[in-house]
Amino acid sequence: MNPVLAGIVACLLFLPLPLAAQDANAYQQAVAARAAGEHARAVALLDAWIANHPADSDALVQRGYAHLALGQTARAQADFEAALAVAPSYTDARDGLAILRQRQSAEPRGFVVAGGAWSALAGNRPDWWEATLSGEAPVSQTLSLGGRVSWFERFGIENVELEGRVAARAAPNLWLRASLGGAPSADFRPEIAAALGADLRVAEGPQATVLSLDTSYQKFPLQDAVTVMPGVTQYFGDGRLWGTLKGIGIVPDGGALELGVMGRLDFAPDDRQRYFAGAVRGPDTDLGIVTRVTAVFAGAELPLAKRLSVLPSVSHEWREVGGDRTEFRIDLRARF
Repeated sequence: MNPVLAGIVACLLFLPLPLAAQDANAYQQAVAARAAGEHARAVALLDAWIANHPADSDALVQRGYAHLALGQTARAQADFEAALAVAPSYTDARDGLAILRQRQSAEPRGFVVAGGAWSALAGNRPDWWEATLSGEAPVSQTLSLGGRVSWFERFGIENVELEGRVAARAAPNLWLRASLGGAPSADFRPEIAAALGADLRVAEGPQATVLSLDTSYQKFPLQDAVTVMPGVTQYFGDGRLWGTLKGIGIVPDGGALELGVMGRLDFAPDDRQRYFAGAVRGPDTDLGIVTRVTAVFAGAELPLAKRLSVLPSVSHEWREVGGDRTEFRIDLRARF
């Protein structure tokens, strides 16, 4: 080879790559690092890339998922929202926000709820009244403890009911809960009430699917009752709409199995408000005896302040025993 030509070729081989080629190589390395589970390295590489390409929605989404894997939820949310600002129809960014919302809703958070209800009964019967104070506080990232005290007035008789609760995240997609309580001087509320429940998320993302199972035992002054409620919750769209279907099975002391069903639809247009409606047809133990009930209900959670919301709801029941009733409820929820 001509010595001059050979020298030119050698110089070209050792020249640095153009900046765009270097950038493209860094981006590809970041994608490979995230695929290999090296999320911190992926973030570092993408930081440099995004500094030079702030409107690259693909890179923002890649970094968002890397932040999500590292548990850096605020940074993940910022990346997904920035990607959507550039590309509003970017499905992967919307899916990332849906996963983020589901994980945040599953994390133990402290709250206090105070409120009450008024029920108007058919047939000129005396109204029912109820007041409740409940709360829950996380003791770790996977465990929370809570309790509830409720006062009821029905038929001119007052009952006070107490309850303690524990909830745990046993695995990334498995949640367990248990409660124990009762009314010390029960007339129509249970003397003893114990419950166990579990939720299993079998599909993640905006179209997540969650299976549930709740069981309870209630010892009333008139009879005992065992309740089993299997259910499924399915999310739709970008995860802000979901439907729940539950079966109801109650076995009263010395009686036959009574079956029923409950359906409910929830819609959360944003992270601070929610609307729901549903219907129930099946057995109920609210009066201390098992009776058939058909009910419809609707309500909402509306923000009042950053950590304060109001929860109004209304329901109507057609009962085989005890008369029809319409209940109006309002609660205040404070988060901490």
